[in-house]
Amino acid sequence: MNRLQVNHCRIQFIRSAPQGVSLIEMLVMISLISVIFTVGVTMLAFLMRVELQGTDRIHKSFNIQRLSKQFRQDIASARRASLISEKKQQRQKLKLDMGVDRFIIYSAGENSYGNFISREQIISDKLISRNEYPISEGQLHFRIENINQRQIASLQLKMTTDNSHENETVKTPYSTLQFDAVINRKYSYVINKEQ
Repeated sequence: MNRLQVNHCRIQFIRSAPQGVSLIEMLVMISLISVIFTVGVTMLAFLMRVELQGTDRIHKSFNIQRLSKQFRQDIASARRASLISEKKQQRQKLKLDMGVDRFIIYSAGENSYGNFISREQIISDKLISRNEYPISEGQLHFRIENINQRQIASLQLKMTTDNSHENETVKTPYSTLQFDAVINRKYSYVINKEQ
């Protein structure tokens, strides 16, 4: 019986003794936590970069849609269109005669934020409004053509190739973007109805 009490006391002593963590176990746990933290921070940075790139692409496509719609409306409402070349800056402008001493001028510009296309509305040689459409395209080209007794004005944007991302779905699927519209379309319908 005495022996049983001794064994029982030993078992209780072993059970009640505090279990400690060795230094090696603690170092392994700290290194595992640091690896998990590093992977988490890296993933968070990657996801934030992808989200910023996506937001930037949506913003650029929204600006191009706004520019396309406004350009086509202005061309359809214009009575005449002409190209103006600036030799000093080697840039081209498109001047639209809207009638009654009112003009709209499209041109390319550059500032600290990047490239943009500006739309200026001028009445009696006074600047009334100016809109800027930020774009990241490399070149801008205006053209006026005569096709089937109609004048067609076009704006052509040459896209810069973006090879910064390895994912093919993020890359731009086209290299040139072109907007066309028939000059004086609204007024030509009115003239045709009267004749």
